[in-house]
Amino acid sequence: MNGLEARIDQWVEAGLITPAVGDDLRRYEHEHQDIAPPPTAPDAVAHVPEAAAPPPPPSQPRALALVGEVVGYLGAALVISAVSFLLGRTWADLPTAGRIAIVAGLLAVVAVGGTLAARVATDPAQRLASVLLLATVGLTAWLAWVIAEAAGVADEPMGIAVTAPALVVAAAIYAVRRRGLAQLATLAALAGLASSIVSVTVEDDLDMGTAIGVTLATVGAVWVVAGAIGWLRPAAPALVAGGMLTVLALQTTAYDETRTPMLITVVAVAVAMIAVAIAVSRLALLIVPGGIGLLVSTPQLIDHLVGDAVATWVGVLLTGVALVVAAVWMVRERRQLPGG
Repeated sequence: MNGLEARIDQWVEAGLITPAVGDDLRRYEHEHQDIAPPPTAPDAVAHVPEAAAPPPPPSQPRALALVGEVVGYLGAALVISAVSFLLGRTWADLPTAGRIAIVAGLLAVVAVGGTLAARVATDPAQRLASVLLLATVGLTAWLAWVIAEAAGVADEPMGIAVTAPALVVAAAIYAVRRRGLAQLATLAALAGLASSIVSVTVEDDLDMGTAIGVTLATVGAVWVVAGAIGWLRPAAPALVAGGMLTVLALQTTAYDETRTPMLITVVAVAVAMIAVAIAVSRLALLIVPGGIGLLVSTPQLIDHLVGDAVATWVGVLLTGVALVVAAVWMVRERRQLPGG
Protein backbone atom coordinates (compact mmCIF):
# COMPACT_ATOMS: atom_id res chain seq x y z
CA MET A 1 0.00 0.00 0.00
CA ASN A 2 2.87 2.42 0.74
CA GLY A 3 4.14 2.19 -2.83
CA LEU A 4 0.67 2.62 -4.28
CA GLU A 5 -0.10 5.61 -2.03
CA ALA A 6 3.17 7.23 -3.08
CA ARG A 7 2.28 6.80 -6.75
CA ILE A 8 -1.24 8.16 -6.19
CA ASP A 9 0.28 11.21 -4.47
CA GLN A 10 2.57 11.73 -7.46
CA TRP A 11 -0.37 11.45 -9.88
CA VAL A 12 -2.32 14.06 -7.91
CA GLU A 13 0.61 16.46 -7.71
CA ALA A 14 1.23 16.03 -11.43
CA GLY A 15 -2.39 16.88 -12.16
CA LEU A 16 -3.14 13.51 -13.77
CA ILE A 17 -6.02 12.84 -11.36
CA THR A 18 -7.96 15.01 -8.93
CA PRO A 19 -7.53 14.69 -5.15
CA ALA A 20 -11.06 13.27 -4.95
CA VAL A 21 -10.16 10.49 -7.39
CA GLY A 22 -7.02 9.84 -5.37
CA ASP A 23 -9.08 9.49 -2.21
CA ASP A 24 -11.40 7.05 -3.98
CA LEU A 25 -8.43 4.96 -5.12
CA ARG A 26 -6.94 4.87 -1.62
CA ARG A 27 -10.31 3.94 -0.11
CA TYR A 28 -10.81 1.15 -2.63
CA GLU A 29 -7.36 -0.29 -2.05
CA HIS A 30 -7.73 -0.13 1.76
CA GLU A 31 -11.06 -1.94 1.53
CA HIS A 32 -9.60 -4.67 -0.69
CA GLN A 33 -6.11 -5.00 0.75
CA ASP A 34 -7.11 -8.04 2.80
CA ILE A 35 -7.82 -10.01 -0.39
CA ALA A 36 -4.91 -12.39 -0.90
CA PRO A 37 -3.03 -12.17 -4.20
CA PRO A 38 -3.13 -15.14 -6.53
CA PRO A 39 -0.63 -17.85 -5.59
CA THR A 40 2.66 -17.93 -7.40
CA ALA A 41 4.71 -20.93 -8.25
CA PRO A 42 7.37 -21.60 -5.59
CA ASP A 43 10.01 -22.20 -8.23
CA ALA A 44 9.31 -18.87 -9.88
CA VAL A 45 9.62 -17.10 -6.56
CA ALA A 46 12.79 -18.91 -5.69
CA HIS A 47 14.54 -17.95 -8.92
CA VAL A 48 13.71 -14.25 -8.84
CA PRO A 49 17.01 -12.46 -8.29
CA GLU A 50 17.19 -10.16 -5.31
CA ALA A 51 18.27 -7.26 -7.52
CA ALA A 52 14.96 -7.44 -9.42
CA ALA A 53 12.93 -6.38 -6.37
CA PRO A 54 11.65 -2.81 -6.73
CA PRO A 55 13.25 -0.25 -4.44
CA PRO A 56 11.15 0.92 -1.50
CA PRO A 57 9.25 4.14 -2.20
CA PRO A 58 10.57 7.31 -0.63
CA SER A 59 8.88 8.12 2.67
CA GLN A 60 6.59 11.12 2.68
CA PRO A 61 7.43 13.94 5.09
CA ARG A 62 4.20 13.39 7.04
CA ALA A 63 5.45 15.11 10.21
CA LEU A 64 6.58 18.18 8.29
CA ALA A 65 3.25 18.36 6.45
CA LEU A 66 1.37 18.13 9.75
CA VAL A 67 3.44 20.96 11.21
CA GLY A 68 2.79 23.00 8.09
CA GLU A 69 -0.95 22.42 8.49
CA VAL A 70 -0.88 23.68 12.10
CA VAL A 71 1.26 26.67 11.13
CA GLY A 72 -1.22 27.46 8.37
CA TYR A 73 -4.11 27.48 10.84
CA LEU A 74 -2.16 29.71 13.23
CA GLY A 75 -1.28 32.09 10.42
CA ALA A 76 -4.89 32.26 9.33
CA ALA A 77 -5.97 32.99 12.90
CA LEU A 78 -3.41 35.80 13.16
CA VAL A 79 -4.54 37.27 9.84
CA ILE A 80 -8.19 37.19 10.90
CA SER A 81 -7.39 38.81 14.26
CA ALA A 82 -5.26 41.56 12.70
CA VAL A 83 -7.75 42.27 9.91
CA SER A 84 -10.66 42.39 12.37
CA PHE A 85 -8.82 44.87 14.59
CA LEU A 86 -7.64 47.10 11.77
CA LEU A 87 -10.95 47.13 9.94
CA GLY A 88 -12.81 47.80 13.16
CA ARG A 89 -10.78 50.96 13.55
CA THR A 90 -10.78 52.16 9.94
CA TRP A 91 -13.76 50.55 8.15
CA ALA A 92 -16.13 53.48 8.62
CA ASP A 93 -13.56 55.91 7.22
CA LEU A 94 -12.64 53.82 4.18
CA PRO A 95 -14.10 54.74 0.78
CA THR A 96 -16.09 52.14 -1.10
CA ALA A 97 -13.23 51.38 -3.45
CA GLY A 98 -10.92 50.79 -0.51
CA ARG A 99 -13.36 48.39 1.14
CA ILE A 100 -13.80 46.43 -2.07
CA ALA A 101 -10.04 46.33 -2.66
CA ILE A 102 -9.31 45.02 0.85
CA VAL A 103 -11.91 42.26 0.76
CA ALA A 104 -11.03 41.31 -2.82
CA GLY A 105 -7.36 41.12 -1.86
CA LEU A 106 -8.10 38.84 1.08
CA LEU A 107 -10.29 36.71 -1.16
CA ALA A 108 -7.55 36.37 -3.76
CA VAL A 109 -4.89 35.42 -1.20
CA VAL A 110 -7.06 32.81 0.50
CA ALA A 111 -8.34 31.36 -2.78
CA VAL A 112 -4.82 31.03 -4.21
CA GLY A 113 -3.58 29.46 -0.97
CA GLY A 114 -6.40 26.95 -0.95
CA THR A 115 -5.84 26.09 -4.61
CA LEU A 116 -2.10 25.54 -4.10
CA ALA A 117 -2.69 23.42 -0.99
CA ALA A 118 -5.26 21.34 -2.88
CA ARG A 119 -2.57 20.31 -5.39
CA VAL A 120 -0.53 18.63 -2.64
CA ALA A 121 -1.66 15.07 -2.06
CA THR A 122 -0.90 14.74 1.65
CA ASP A 123 -3.80 14.61 4.11
CA PRO A 124 -2.69 17.70 6.10
CA ALA A 125 -2.48 19.72 2.89
CA GLN A 126 -5.92 18.55 1.82
CA ARG A 127 -7.43 19.49 5.19
CA LEU A 128 -5.78 22.91 5.03
CA ALA A 129 -7.09 23.35 1.50
CA SER A 130 -10.62 22.53 2.65
CA VAL A 131 -10.45 25.15 5.39
CA LEU A 132 -8.99 27.82 3.09
CA LEU A 133 -11.56 27.13 0.38
CA LEU A 134 -14.33 27.29 2.97
CA ALA A 135 -12.98 30.71 3.94
CA THR A 136 -13.06 31.57 0.23
CA VAL A 137 -16.83 31.05 0.22
CA GLY A 138 -17.23 33.28 3.27
CA LEU A 139 -15.06 36.01 1.76
CA THR A 140 -17.06 35.80 -1.46
CA ALA A 141 -20.22 36.49 0.52
CA TRP A 142 -18.50 39.40 2.28
CA LEU A 143 -17.31 40.90 -1.00
CA ALA A 144 -20.80 40.54 -2.47
CA TRP A 145 -22.24 42.31 0.57
CA VAL A 146 -19.79 45.22 0.26
CA ILE A 147 -20.57 45.63 -3.45
CA ALA A 148 -24.33 45.32 -2.93
CA GLU A 149 -24.26 47.85 -0.11
CA ALA A 150 -22.31 50.27 -2.26
CA ALA A 151 -24.85 49.76 -5.05
CA GLY A 152 -27.70 50.65 -2.70
CA VAL A 153 -29.39 47.24 -2.67
CA ALA A 154 -32.36 47.19 -0.29
CA ASP A 155 -32.51 45.05 2.84
CA GLU A 156 -34.73 42.27 1.48
CA PRO A 157 -32.83 41.59 -1.77
CA MET A 158 -29.53 41.87 0.09
CA GLY A 159 -29.72 38.21 1.12
CA ILE A 160 -30.03 37.13 -2.50
CA ALA A 161 -27.18 39.39 -3.57
CA VAL A 162 -24.92 37.86 -0.89
CA THR A 163 -25.87 34.18 -0.98
CA ALA A 164 -26.12 33.73 -4.76
CA PRO A 165 -22.40 34.40 -5.46
CA ALA A 166 -21.46 32.36 -2.39
CA LEU A 167 -23.51 29.44 -3.71
CA VAL A 168 -21.85 29.64 -7.13
CA VAL A 169 -18.35 29.59 -5.59
CA ALA A 170 -19.22 26.85 -3.08
CA ALA A 171 -20.79 24.66 -5.77
CA ALA A 172 -17.77 25.14 -8.03
CA ILE A 173 -15.40 24.13 -5.23
CA TYR A 174 -17.51 21.11 -4.38
CA ALA A 175 -17.66 20.05 -8.03
CA VAL A 176 -13.87 19.86 -8.04
CA ARG A 177 -13.36 18.65 -4.45
CA ARG A 178 -15.97 16.19 -3.20
CA ARG A 179 -15.22 16.83 0.46
CA GLY A 180 -17.31 17.42 3.54
CA LEU A 181 -16.55 21.09 4.19
CA ALA A 182 -17.20 22.05 0.57
CA GLN A 183 -20.48 20.16 0.66
CA LEU A 184 -21.56 21.84 3.91
CA ALA A 185 -20.66 25.26 2.49
CA THR A 186 -22.80 24.53 -0.57
CA LEU A 187 -25.73 23.45 1.61
CA ALA A 188 -25.43 26.57 3.79
CA ALA A 189 -25.32 28.88 0.77
CA LEU A 190 -28.25 27.06 -0.85
CA ALA A 191 -30.31 27.29 2.33
CA GLY A 192 -29.48 31.00 2.66
CA LEU A 193 -30.44 31.69 -0.92
CA ALA A 194 -33.71 29.75 -0.62
CA SER A 195 -34.74 31.56 2.56
CA SER A 196 -33.78 34.93 1.02
CA ILE A 197 -35.93 34.26 -2.04
CA VAL A 198 -38.88 33.32 0.17
CA SER A 199 -38.44 36.45 2.30
CA VAL A 200 -38.61 38.60 -0.84
CA THR A 201 -41.60 36.86 -2.40
CA VAL A 202 -43.80 36.42 0.71
CA GLU A 203 -45.14 39.61 2.27
CA ASP A 204 -47.02 38.48 5.41
CA ASP A 205 -44.67 37.85 8.36
CA LEU A 206 -46.62 34.86 9.66
CA ASP A 207 -46.80 33.19 6.27
CA MET A 208 -43.14 34.07 5.67
CA GLY A 209 -41.97 32.17 8.75
CA THR A 210 -43.91 29.07 7.77
CA ALA A 211 -42.81 29.31 4.14
CA ILE A 212 -39.14 29.67 5.09
CA GLY A 213 -39.33 26.70 7.46
CA VAL A 214 -41.03 24.45 4.91
CA THR A 215 -38.61 25.56 2.17
CA LEU A 216 -35.54 24.84 4.30
CA ALA A 217 -37.01 21.49 5.35
CA THR A 218 -37.48 20.64 1.69
CA VAL A 219 -33.88 21.60 0.91
CA GLY A 220 -32.69 19.40 3.77
CA ALA A 221 -34.82 16.46 2.66
CA VAL A 222 -33.53 16.73 -0.91
CA TRP A 223 -29.99 16.84 0.46
CA VAL A 224 -30.57 13.66 2.47
CA VAL A 225 -32.01 11.83 -0.54
CA ALA A 226 -29.12 12.98 -2.75
CA GLY A 227 -26.64 11.67 -0.20
CA ALA A 228 -28.52 8.39 0.21
CA ILE A 229 -28.54 7.59 -3.51
CA GLY A 230 -24.90 8.59 -4.00
CA TRP A 231 -25.27 11.90 -5.77
CA LEU A 232 -23.51 13.70 -2.91
CA ARG A 233 -20.18 12.45 -1.62
CA PRO A 234 -19.19 11.92 1.10
CA ALA A 235 -22.58 10.69 2.24
CA ALA A 236 -22.06 11.28 5.98
CA PRO A 237 -22.33 15.12 6.00
CA ALA A 238 -25.22 14.96 3.54
CA LEU A 239 -27.20 12.63 5.80
CA VAL A 240 -26.44 14.41 9.07
CA ALA A 241 -26.54 18.04 7.91
CA GLY A 242 -29.49 17.54 5.59
CA GLY A 243 -31.41 15.65 8.25
CA MET A 244 -30.68 18.27 10.90
CA LEU A 245 -31.81 21.05 8.56
CA THR A 246 -35.04 19.17 7.88
CA VAL A 247 -36.09 18.56 11.48
CA LEU A 248 -34.94 21.95 12.82
CA ALA A 249 -36.59 23.86 9.97
CA LEU A 250 -39.88 22.06 10.58
CA GLN A 251 -39.49 22.79 14.28
CA THR A 252 -39.35 26.54 13.61
CA THR A 253 -42.77 26.42 11.93
CA ALA A 254 -44.50 24.94 15.01
CA TYR A 255 -46.26 27.97 16.48
CA ASP A 256 -49.81 29.30 16.88
CA GLU A 257 -52.31 27.49 14.65
CA THR A 258 -49.69 25.27 13.05
CA ARG A 259 -48.09 24.12 16.30
CA THR A 260 -49.89 20.78 16.63
CA PRO A 261 -49.66 19.57 13.01
CA MET A 262 -46.06 20.70 12.60
CA LEU A 263 -44.93 19.05 15.85
CA ILE A 264 -46.63 15.85 14.73
CA THR A 265 -44.86 16.19 11.39
CA VAL A 266 -41.47 16.62 13.09
CA VAL A 267 -42.06 13.52 15.24
CA ALA A 268 -43.13 11.51 12.19
CA VAL A 269 -40.12 12.61 10.16
CA ALA A 270 -37.76 11.86 13.06
CA VAL A 271 -39.25 8.39 13.55
CA ALA A 272 -38.95 7.73 9.82
CA MET A 273 -35.27 8.70 9.89
CA ILE A 274 -34.61 6.37 12.82
CA ALA A 275 -36.46 3.53 11.09
CA VAL A 276 -34.42 3.98 7.91
CA ALA A 277 -31.19 4.15 9.95
CA ILE A 278 -32.03 0.83 11.61
CA ALA A 279 -33.15 -0.88 8.41
CA VAL A 280 -30.36 0.29 6.07
CA SER A 281 -26.87 0.03 7.53
CA ARG A 282 -25.25 2.48 5.09
CA LEU A 283 -27.78 5.12 6.19
CA ALA A 284 -27.20 4.54 9.90
CA LEU A 285 -26.12 8.15 10.44
CA LEU A 286 -29.71 9.26 9.95
CA ILE A 287 -30.26 8.24 13.55
CA VAL A 288 -28.39 11.41 14.58
CA PRO A 289 -30.87 13.97 13.15
CA GLY A 290 -33.73 11.56 13.81
CA GLY A 291 -32.85 11.16 17.47
CA ILE A 292 -32.28 14.89 17.97
CA GLY A 293 -35.55 15.73 16.24
CA LEU A 294 -37.40 13.21 18.39
CA LEU A 295 -35.88 14.50 21.63
CA VAL A 296 -36.66 18.11 20.73
CA SER A 297 -40.20 17.66 19.43
CA THR A 298 -41.68 14.91 21.60
CA PRO A 299 -41.67 16.83 24.93
CA GLN A 300 -43.13 19.90 23.20
CA LEU A 301 -45.89 17.85 21.56
CA ILE A 302 -46.86 16.11 24.81
CA ASP A 303 -46.78 19.35 26.78
CA HIS A 304 -48.87 21.08 24.10
CA LEU A 305 -51.49 18.31 23.97
CA VAL A 306 -51.62 17.30 27.65
CA GLY A 307 -50.20 20.26 29.54
CA ASP A 308 -48.85 18.05 32.32
CA ALA A 309 -45.20 18.13 33.37
CA VAL A 310 -45.26 14.54 34.63
CA ALA A 311 -46.69 13.27 31.34
CA THR A 312 -44.09 15.30 29.47
CA TRP A 313 -41.21 13.71 31.35
CA VAL A 314 -42.75 10.27 30.98
CA GLY A 315 -42.74 10.93 27.24
CA VAL A 316 -39.08 11.97 27.46
CA LEU A 317 -38.32 8.74 29.37
CA LEU A 318 -40.06 6.57 26.79
CA THR A 319 -38.31 8.40 23.96
CA GLY A 320 -34.94 7.83 25.59
CA VAL A 321 -35.68 4.14 26.12
CA ALA A 322 -36.73 3.79 22.49
CA LEU A 323 -33.48 5.41 21.32
CA VAL A 324 -31.40 3.14 23.59
CA VAL A 325 -33.18 0.08 22.21
CA ALA A 326 -32.55 1.30 18.67
CA ALA A 327 -28.88 1.89 19.47
CA VAL A 328 -28.48 -1.61 20.94
CA TRP A 329 -30.15 -3.06 17.84
CA MET A 330 -27.72 -1.23 15.60
CA VAL A 331 -24.49 -2.06 17.47
CA ARG A 332 -25.27 -5.64 18.44
CA GLU A 333 -23.02 -8.36 17.04
CA ARG A 334 -24.74 -10.00 14.11
CA ARG A 335 -23.77 -13.56 13.34
CA GLN A 336 -24.58 -15.35 10.12
CA LEU A 337 -25.50 -19.00 9.92
CA PRO A 338 -23.42 -21.26 7.67
CA GLY A 339 -24.36 -20.61 4.09
CA GLY A 340 -25.39 -17.00 4.77
